[in-house]
Amino acid sequence: MELPLPLFFSPKLSTTVRFIVALTRHRLAFRVLAPLSPKKAGKRARRLFLTPPRHRFREAELTALEEASLFTVPMPTGKLVGWRWGRAEDPAVVLVHGWGGRAAQLRSYVAPLLARGYSVVAFDAPGHGMTGGRESSVVHMAAALDAVLRHLGAVEAIVGHSLGGAVAGYVLSRGAQVGKAVLLAPPASLTEYSYRFARLLWLPEGVRALMQAQIERRFGIRWSDFEVEATAPMLKQPALIIHDIDDRDNPVRDGERYARHWPGARFVATHGLGHRGALYDSAVINEVVGFIGGAPRGE
Repeated sequence: MELPLPLFFSPKLSTTVRFIVALTRHRLAFRVLAPLSPKKAGKRARRLFLTPPRHRFREAELTALEEASLFTVPMPTGKLVGWRWGRAEDPAVVLVHGWGGRAAQLRSYVAPLLARGYSVVAFDAPGHGMTGGRESSVVHMAAALDAVLRHLGAVEAIVGHSLGGAVAGYVLSRGAQVGKAVLLAPPASLTEYSYRFARLLWLPEGVRALMQAQIERRFGIRWSDFEVEATAPMLKQPALIIHDIDDRDNPVRDGERYARHWPGARFVATHGLGHRGALYDSAVINEVVGFIGGAPRGE
């Protein structure tokens, strides 16, 4: 789950340089603001925390989307943009991207799932990709996934990457009709993630706590409702959890926590893929497709 630092600098600068410049600017701002006005610092932190990073679409992503049927789903925040590959009458597998991601990032899963007789559905969450808005959150993403599932009806499986995996677990715990779940590098705790966010920005704990309180009050939720210990034990779907030991965004212990608390879940540790390697690695894709099941077309 990428740390949500928006970058408002020339695209001519490299991504690394822009990140360093933005990070330095935010750190200095909080260093000055936190002792003078903790509430304003908390508000600024909240705004950053709810702003997903945006990236340009790659040519391969746009090509993959052109091969799918476009659809939209109405939401209070605006129309949600999604795509479907394959025939509408085939059982659906829903792909859910992570924070700062987009539907086409999981394009490598499309062809193998189509070959197994499934249709594949993916969408850009609010504030991401081609769906409008600049703000997003776990609440936005959960509402988006719920809206897509209601639009589709019964779904064979969900494959969620990073925060998309945590969102999938939360929505399933609320009773969504889905047969199986695959979580790739999921974060286990919003609170722990906010601690990493605070360390990166040099936020005092008081400011971090204010930010959390402001977000909880605004959305009428408690972060504890999204903890893996609150969602996973009530889940009945067969689950596959895949997490890399070299993941620097969400530590591998997060995936292990999911597997420990999700009854009957199977955990697979990978090596050398980092946080995003599972989006493209052929061995992981084969593992996921085999878990979801279905005979290859023609057999």
